Formats: sequence, structure tokens, C-alpha cells
Amino acid sequence: MMAGKKKGSVTLEFTLVGIPLIFALISTVEMARGMWLFETQIYAINAGARYVAVHGQGCSSNGSSCSTTIGNIASAIANAGVGLAPADWNVTLYSASGSNNQTCYPLSSCLSSSTVWPPSPDNQEGLGVAIAGTYPFNSALSMFFPGSKPTLFAGTYKLPAYSQQRILF
Repeated sequence: MMAGKKKGSVTLEFTLVGIPLIFALISTVEMARGMWLFETQIYAINAGARYVAVHGQGCSSNGSSCSTTIGNIASAIANAGVGLAPADWNVTLYSASGSNNQTCYPLSSCLSSSTVWPPSPDNQEGLGVAIAGTYPFNSALSMFFPGSKPTLFAGTYKLPAYSQQRILF
């Protein structure tokens, strides 16, 4: 008779402990995935800004000009953003004057652009350039809230990134 009570209590205890434990495990994995996406995007946006900073007006490679294009910058960002889909990534390039800003919504739309950026006179040594980006993060935690509106724990978030550099030469 005692064996039946123990068997039922084990099932009840597993239910009471197992469900929150599974939720905590999935939550931990989702937070780690979100942080990875966020940090990868920050690294890639910074790599793109650094690429622009070292390809200013005075940059030369074997005696020839090495000015950069929007396509080169977009490729540098996409290559540094390992695992991030360029088709989902929105990026804006900001020039020093603010009049030559370029939007790449999505980033993949700029990969083949041959437009020189930043154009003169925004490519002078010492002037600033900035790159901002947003990448969507769709959390799997929304499966725990079926039929509910996106809240703090569910839905799509736009992860931001921003980097500013001065053109070095």
C-alpha cells in the first residue's frame, strides 16, 4: 500500500519541479542566443566602421587610391557578422556632414553597390563616420504564451548597435 503512495508522489514531484526546470533551461538558452546575436552585431558594426576609418581620402595601396564603396563596407559588416543574415539586418551609414547618409534596409541590398562612401568632402582625415544597425531577435519563449500579445518575455526585439570612428588617413 505504501508503494502506491510513493509512486504517485514521484510523478507529482517531477511535474512540480520538471516543468519549471525545463522553462528555466529554455530561458537560459534563449538569453544566451540573444546575447550572442547582440555581441556579434556590435562586433560587425564596429568592424565596418573601422574599415571606413582606414580607407579615407589619403589611403593608398601600391600607389593607387583605395577609397571604399558602400558594397565594400556592407561586405565587411556581413563577413564580420558570422551567423547574422544580411537579409534581416538594417544598417545606416552616417557621414560627418550628415548630408551623405546611406541606408541599407536590408544590408543585403547594398552588397553590390559601387557608390563611393563617404564621398568628398566627408572623407577627409579626422572627420567622423558612424554606422548603426538593428537586427531582429525572435524569442522562442513566445511558445509559452500562446495567443498572448508580445510582452517582455515574448515577441520580436530589434537589437541595436552603433559605432563611431574618425577617418585616420
